[in-house]
Amino acid sequence: MVTIIWDLTKPLPKRSINEKVVIKPVSEDELKDVGKILVVTWGGFVKSPESTERYYGPYLSAGLEQPFIAYLGTKPVGCVSPKLDMESKVGILDGGVHVLPKYRRQRIGATLLLTALQWLKNHGMKRAKVTPFNPEGENATQRAIAFYTSTGGKTSEK
Repeated sequence: MVTIIWDLTKPLPKRSINEKVVIKPVSEDELKDVGKILVVTWGGFVKSPESTERYYGPYLSAGLEQPFIAYLGTKPVGCVSPKLDMESKVGILDGGVHVLPKYRRQRIGATLLLTALQWLKNHGMKRAKVTPFNPEGENATQRAIAFYTSTGGKTSEK
């Protein structure tokens, strides 16, 4: 299994982002909107938006995780949920970066990823990691690995 790691003690990668996208932190009341995205992008794992509320809610309440949603206009089109590990100082991109299929390849994922990495860095994490997996299959997982490494992540085999 491959893990992608970013060194947050160094400057974040310079990537062009989608200037039309607005990234907003999610409150507990808005977790269902994250779930609606995950039902589409991770339908193999997330069956209902309510399961997202049950999973993320306690971490959000404890201040250990902060989901973000990307909006194009008023339409939620992607999400990411960085999680803190105060003991190891290695932040986790919990579930990775998710963008609805219709909106992919528009730099929305890069915008979300850089937001998440900055949030982790601002909260004292020294590194960030994600273990790419996509229920759409191996080709989708390889695309995710290519995306993460193109944004400054380094692969680590486990």
